Amino acid sequence: MNEQRDFSNRLTFDFDNIDAVMYKIITQSIVKEFKLKPKNKLLIGLDEIFQDFKVEKAVIGLEWDVWSGYTVVAKNKEAEDLARNMANFVSLTHITKTMSQ
Repeated sequence: MNEQRDFSNRLTFDFDNIDAVMYKIITQSIVKEFKLKPKNKLLIGLDEIFQDFKVEKAVIGLEWDVWSGYTVVAKNKEAEDLARNMANFVSLTHITKTMSQ
C-alpha cells in the first residue's frame, strides 16, 4: 500500500498489485463494511474504473487504473480518516488473503 497526496492534494492509498478483475469484489466489500452510498454511476474506461461514494459529509473515490492499481481516494478533508480505515481494510482483507494463497 502506498500513501500519498495527488496533484489536487487529496489523500490517496494505492495498491499497485491489484488487477482490474478484483475491482468489483473489493469495492463491494468496502461498500458493505463502511455502509457507503453511491454518489455517481460506475465509469469504466479502457484503462480505468472509478466511482465515488459518500457517507455523511465524506466523499470517497474507489478507483482502479493501469498505473496505480486499486486506489482509495479521500475526495474531501472529511473523508481522510475514512480513507485510511478503508485502505487498512483492503490490506487486511484482500492483500493478506491474496499473499497467503
